Amino acid sequence: MTRNIDEKEISEKLKYLGLDLKKLPKFLKESQEILYRPSKIYDETNFKIYKYIDINDIEILITPTDRLEDVSKKYKNASYLCEYLESNDEDDEKYLCFIDMLKNLDLYKLEELEKEQKNFNEKIPFEIKYKDNFVWQIYYSESMDKYFMLFPSNETRTESLFYLIKKKIELKKSRKKEKIYVPISHAEYVNDFLKKSEISDLENYLWLFTNEWPNIYEVTDKNGNISLQIVGNTNVYGDIKSTYKISLENKEEAQNEYKLIKALFILQSYDEELYDFKTNITDNASLEFCYNLRRITYDNLSEFILEQVMNKREYLVNISNQLMIEEEKLEILKETIEKQNREFLLKEKQIVTFLECKKSFFGRVKYFFKGKKKLKVITEKQDSKENKEEQKENTDITFEEKDFYTIEDLLNISKMYDTKYAKYKNLLMDIKALENKKDNLEKKIKNATDYINEIESHKKSIFDFWKFTSKDEVTLLNESDFSNQVKEEKIKKTFDFEEDIEEFGKKVDQVQRDELSKDACDAIFAIKNDLDSFNIIGKEKILKKDDNIILKSLNEFKKEYEDNIEEIKKKDFDIFGNVVEDKTKIKVLKNNKHREIEKDKYKILNIKPDITLEKYKENILNYYRLLKENYGKVRANIEFEVYKLDIDELKQNEFDIFNMDLKSEIENTCFEEDDLNLIRINIKENVPMFFYSNIMFYDNLNETLPLGMDLSNEVLIDLDNLETKLVSRKDFNICFLKENYEYEVKKIKVYEYNIESFK
Repeated sequence: MTRNIDEKEISEKLKYLGLDLKKLPKFLKESQEILYRPSKIYDETNFKIYKYIDINDIEILITPTDRLEDVSKKYKNASYLCEYLESNDEDDEKYLCFIDMLKNLDLYKLEELEKEQKNFNEKIPFEIKYKDNFVWQIYYSESMDKYFMLFPSNETRTESLFYLIKKKIELKKSRKKEKIYVPISHAEYVNDFLKKSEISDLENYLWLFTNEWPNIYEVTDKNGNISLQIVGNTNVYGDIKSTYKISLENKEEAQNEYKLIKALFILQSYDEELYDFKTNITDNASLEFCYNLRRITYDNLSEFILEQVMNKREYLVNISNQLMIEEEKLEILKETIEKQNREFLLKEKQIVTFLECKKSFFGRVKYFFKGKKKLKVITEKQDSKENKEEQKENTDITFEEKDFYTIEDLLNISKMYDTKYAKYKNLLMDIKALENKKDNLEKKIKNATDYINEIESHKKSIFDFWKFTSKDEVTLLNESDFSNQVKEEKIKKTFDFEEDIEEFGKKVDQVQRDELSKDACDAIFAIKNDLDSFNIIGKEKILKKDDNIILKSLNEFKKEYEDNIEEIKKKDFDIFGNVVEDKTKIKVLKNNKHREIEKDKYKILNIKPDITLEKYKENILNYYRLLKENYGKVRANIEFEVYKLDIDELKQNEFDIFNMDLKSEIENTCFEEDDLNLIRINIKENVPMFFYSNIMFYDNLNETLPLGMDLSNEVLIDLDNLETKLVSRKDFNICFLKENYEYEVKKIKVYEYNIESFK
């Protein structure tokens, strides 16, 4: 029975292929010898070359190996297709191998492959490569100028082999030609747009700007035109990445793009703080480079370099002039300090002499009579300026005037400026140190002077002097140079979404379970399902057009209800309430088991076929009041940001739902408009809001619901409660990949708000 099933299945597949093994077409019995010498070093899993190839020009070889086997071994053991199609005593093993491959053929995958190639005949995939491109094992013999498939018989995915056989048979019968879009295995770049080393450099350069390795492909279209296609990802806003594709259609374009990126790489590598070039996505999904919001291209690169050279030259002149001023200031400080040192040493010597003399009776008498006449303090040393002259550095700036400057010129003047600036900063540090030393010496001199004056004031009589010198107190001459006070700054906690959301979600979920009633949680769940109607209900006066909006929403709920009526009927709320499931019914939420029932929006919103508009509005109003009553019970315990992608700007005086996860908010966009607004609000600590944690989606009757924000990263904010201020505006483009290998570029306008105050 099994044999009959196999024979029937094989017969159906052969019929679909148009292949009669008993009566093979003449062209399938023939083969052309293929001579091929593979490169010794090559990554078999990395396809860099994609081409449109005439199906009739592809020779088919089958090798008894695996796909990832070394290409030399695959080629050495390969045999032509014709040897596998005919059964005889010598080659029965190959024939049976072919039958086994036929058994492995999935006709559904073959049909999908045919549809895919049909799409490729209309347009090259945006990302060049495509899903399951590994099924093609097509190589090129340069010596024979011939393409051939080297298909491994151990491969379970056989649809590419039989696709070629099927198409060859069809094209022979129709005497037509048709091309397929496939990667060429074990092939290197053949165009002369860029050298191999330059392509490798380009990958390194782009990594600096995008933090991701790009893929560089050589693509030959149906007309034989060759192009270089660079595909990669880059940051466009925060942690959001977008795909880009740079298309280089000829050698001039490739050389210009290479020179531009290399020049920017050199500048940013030299001074990443000054030359921080940003990447943007253009309207055609290509990559552009910007410096201070100015787009830098190869055409304006020379102008940019000229401007930078002129700016650096101006900075160099200014810093050189400032350096001269500070050097003079340093010399004056040195002279002042030298005078202060001499003055202090004389005073210190006088005080030390007094302290030595006061130790004995004869010393005191000797000091009283000998020191009665004040010592003349010499505070100035006569030094001629001629003896202190130093050879000063020539600060004149000599830089060759040109109409055209190169990257080398810019780097040279940058190095000159950096050298001067480093010297200037060191000079300022020296001046600061000397100023501190000068201040300290002034205090020491003052203390010494005060002490000497006090000594002299007691020399009016020998008895007063004797009494004074008998004291043990000694005034300190030195004073502390620096204050010991240390300013303590409060270290604020920071929030990183990827790292902290799990622990954060558990905390806010616990707070909401403690602070909010079941009805309040139901209200938060309800507004998520009909936000517009809730905001209308909150108005002071509801107009006719507002009623129409609510009615439209109600009718949509009713239609959904009717479409799902069979499943809704299975839920018996009257008998069991929220205990529909027994203890044996275990659910899993982010790897955590529980036995809770998911909330039903039809039940909470009281959606029934016969519900009236007034009844629906009354239900929403009750929930709205609950939201207002409970707002403020839950607050942010840390600073973070929330986002909302919309076609509108920030809505004031309303409830609105924001996402803590920027990536999720961007990736889940489904708006048709080309331009969208991204609202960002910087949340302060203690700002009131509701979090869509697990308790908002489940009734925790059995108390088995895991803590966390496992179903949503959204928050509900009452904007009527906040006073916000716009602090930043910027735009960025992002490339969205669509089905059929299409792409769409949308402009995102970012509005960033700070919270000034909240109720």
